[in-house]
Amino acid sequence: MQISNIHAGTGSNNIIPGELAIKFNCRFSNELTEQQIRHQVEAILEKYQLDYKIEWSLSGHLFLTEKGKLINIVSQVIEQYCGYQP
Repeated sequence: MQISNIHAGTGSNNIIPGELAIKFNCRFSNELTEQQIRHQVEAILEKYQLDYKIEWSLSGHLFLTEKGKLINIVSQVIEQYCGYQP
């Protein structure tokens, strides 16, 4: 997870902002689902009893590259430079 943008208040240094907006990005593998990530994030927000509104968007669906020439070449390069086979 990475936070890509945080915005609160008007920019003045003497006003307590009434709200905070955070945009974040979660990159995930086939070890998690979109629903699991949503559940985990919302569970954390609920645990701390935060008053929140969240808007979800999925910018791309999970995919796995099939075994073949590309996977073989990448595996060979990793083994050559890192000393282990993925």
